[in-house]
Amino acid sequence: MRDGFRFAILAATASVWAVAAAGQQKAEKPVNPARLELMAEVAATTEDGYPAALRVTVKNVGNVAVDMPMPKFPCVPGGGGVDMRFEWHPNDPEDHTGALNTGSGCWEEHFANLMDRVHRDWIRLQPGDFITVSESFRGRFQNLKPGTVEYWVEYVPPEVKTEELIELQRSGYVIPTERIETVHQTFTVH
Repeated sequence: MRDGFRFAILAATASVWAVAAAGQQKAEKPVNPARLELMAEVAATTEDGYPAALRVTVKNVGNVAVDMPMPKFPCVPGGGGVDMRFEWHPNDPEDHTGALNTGSGCWEEHFANLMDRVHRDWIRLQPGDFITVSESFRGRFQNLKPGTVEYWVEYVPPEVKTEELIELQRSGYVIPTERIETVHQTFTVH
C-alpha cells in the first residue's frame, strides 16, 4: 500500500513538472521560405595577381519565388544588397596599424513606401533563378604592407518592419529576412 502511495505521489509530481515545462516553451518564429545562396569568385586580377574584381551571384535555392531589391554595391538604401567585407592581417606581428575598411553604407533622406518600392524596383527570383553583380576590388588594396587579406561577401536582407512584412506576405510576396555570407577567402600581399 505504501509503495502504491509513493508511486502515486511520484506520478503526480512528474505530471506537474511536465505541465510547467510545457507552459514555459516559447512559440517558435515562423520559418521564412526564402532560401538564397551567395557565391563570390574572382572575375579579374591585377598585374600582380591580386583580385581586381569580384563576381557575386545570389541564387534562389528554395522552392518558392523570392522578391528582393537588386543586389548592389556599395550603397543600398533600406538594405537588400551585397557588401564586400575584408580584413588585412600584417606579416609583421609588431604592426598594429589595424584592419582595412570592412564595409560600406549610404544615406538617403527619404525612401518611397516599401510596397511602392517592391512594385517599382524589386526583382523576383523564381526557384533556380539567379542574379550576378560585379564589383571592383582593385583600389582597396593599394599601398598595403606585406600580409594576408581575408575577404568575403555578405547579403544583407532588406530592412522590413514586421507590419510591412505581414502586408507583403498577404500580397503574395516572399521577402528574404536572413543575412548570409560567402566562404572567407584569402590572398597574400607581397
